[in-house]
Amino acid sequence: MGNQQQSESQSEFLEKKLDPNYGEISIYKNKANNLIFAEIKQVFLSDTSVESIKASLVKRLQLNHKCLVKILSFDSGNMDDFCSSYVVLSITVEYLNDTLHNDILLRKVHKTTYSEQELCYIIYEISNLCHYMKTMNNEIIDIYPSRILIDDQRQIKHFDQFLENSRISNYYQVLFNQRDLEYVAPEQLILLAARDKNDTTDQELVNIFCLGLLMVSLMSGQRCVEFYNQEKLFFKRDYVNQLIDKYCSRYQYSDFFKSTIQSMLKLHNEGRPNYQSLLQILHPLLDSFATFLNPIGKQREMLESQLHSFHTQGSPSKSGITGCDPVDFSEIDKRIKTARQKAQNTLDEIGLDLRLHNFATTQINIIEASE
Repeated sequence: MGNQQQSESQSEFLEKKLDPNYGEISIYKNKANNLIFAEIKQVFLSDTSVESIKASLVKRLQLNHKCLVKILSFDSGNMDDFCSSYVVLSITVEYLNDTLHNDILLRKVHKTTYSEQELCYIIYEISNLCHYMKTMNNEIIDIYPSRILIDDQRQIKHFDQFLENSRISNYYQVLFNQRDLEYVAPEQLILLAARDKNDTTDQELVNIFCLGLLMVSLMSGQRCVEFYNQEKLFFKRDYVNQLIDKYCSRYQYSDFFKSTIQSMLKLHNEGRPNYQSLLQILHPLLDSFATFLNPIGKQREMLESQLHSFHTQGSPSKSGITGCDPVDFSEIDKRIKTARQKAQNTLDEIGLDLRLHNFATTQINIIEASE
């Protein structure tokens, strides 16, 4: 009891909330180190159910990967209520409320995109985690933007459903109508069409495909549901390939990056890389990847990386994800001035004057070519 009172005195209660990943939780802040953590309480009718979950939590505590949400502690106790007796399981975990899904929406609002370095960082970290979890017989079964969390250092972690009694894969989320048709591999679509309740596909190659879809969604800003025909249950391959071509060209992503994404999205699973081969492809360039996601509004840093990709595009050794030379913006400024003058001349012809010369600083807006 004394330890509990001491723990409560070291923590500040913040709020109670219903979180899409954590469920119903109480959120606290550690006064000593400002760590935000969540307390989850689950009530059971028997010790048998609790002991089973505690056994799985013990196994989860033995896992050690930087992209896993940390379990801080757990405990159980009995509670009597009139004629009934319950067992309360209390779990304390690291709490992260920012997700990659939210980050996508914010970037759309601020009209910014992901640099190639950021995208490679996400691919490498998630595939590295998936490979580790498979070797530990605890495979990741749902690659989804809302399950990828972002900490206060802007580094990503994956919420691996460790709080759920029975984990549900991407396939069964769609099969049981818990999610729209998205983040499903082509081989799973065949099973979905037959309403097959036994998913026999290779989860590793399914995850590789879903990670490729995630990259296309991040590049284009489009939701993954748009990559499928929801009624006829088929993957719109040509449409997705057009998006890859369009946005790799627009944002000057390297040929190396483009070919990597295309290999992950092969229709037939035997043509896709597995975790290990994908990591081997990426590893030689690891030092050039980002180590966190750029804060929203850091357009200049992102532009520098993309401009370097533009000047060195062609081979993996000279791709935009390997360079760190400073970027000369003089040529860019010349192009901006030329574009502004053309715009001003056009506007003058119709009697308008935006007085573009009043802008004191360089401003770059990415617009559709049709506009």
